[in-house]
Amino acid sequence: MTESFGPAMTLLGPLAATPTLPAPDRDPAAPGPLSSRVSGQAGRRIWILEDDPRLCDLLVGRFGGLGWRSMAFGDHRSLEQALQQASPDLLVLDEMLPGRNGTEVLAGLRQRGHAFPVLMLSAMRSPGDRIAGLEAGADDYMGKPFEFRELQLRIERLMATHASQSGFPQAPLGSFQIDSLVFDAERAELVDPSGAVCRISRGDAALLQALCRRPGEVIGRQALAQATGSLVDPSQSRTIDVRLGRLRRLLNGLLPEAGEVIEACRGQGYRIQVPIVDVHTP
Repeated sequence: MTESFGPAMTLLGPLAATPTLPAPDRDPAAPGPLSSRVSGQAGRRIWILEDDPRLCDLLVGRFGGLGWRSMAFGDHRSLEQALQQASPDLLVLDEMLPGRNGTEVLAGLRQRGHAFPVLMLSAMRSPGDRIAGLEAGADDYMGKPFEFRELQLRIERLMATHASQSGFPQAPLGSFQIDSLVFDAERAELVDPSGAVCRISRGDAALLQALCRRPGEVIGRQALAQATGSLVDPSQSRTIDVRLGRLRRLLNGLLPEAGEVIEACRGQGYRIQVPIVDVHTP
């Protein structure tokens, strides 16, 4: 029998400022179910920003059972305070929050350079809501109520894609000269001639690297989805289009004299159409 988690649960009141931690007698790095043991993801840090205390307690308990170390926060201020000391391997972010909604919180995190993967949860399931979350920088988006097993699989896939700062699973990392910008795929950074750094999410970095490896070629959505480790069939969603739209706006803003940096080829895919130099590929 599967378990559904969602907004129908009764709120027990605001969370305390102190994050919810796994039970102290549980070794966070102890092996969990087969999927976590095989993927080597035991001990990963999963943070939760959610104002429903019962849902937080359930997720913390279930994540602990998978061998993940989890912390739950009831508002964006407590999360931002914790980020001054450490950062998670992945953030589960609710959309409906007190004070600031999840989309606003995420946009602020991305603007401050936080590139860890984010999975958004929301009872708002319309295409427009999903697109808004993805445009703000979410790596994945799930509606409430949801099945825990699906949430687990999506988290595992995102963490595998963002496995470490030393490489993506799909291809060796490299550095590329994009017109006057230097794109460091390992660091997920774009550096302009003045030395100013613009950080992007690792999912977007994987996507941009896929385009840079084949400059001038049209790359289809399916190939791009594979490059980002996306769980979503691109023929059934606008996920890849949203990611590319975000990258196109960013690059056009950083290279205002270069014209359209990434071209959308209707019905075919995308291609990068400015000079690319492979500075270093392992």
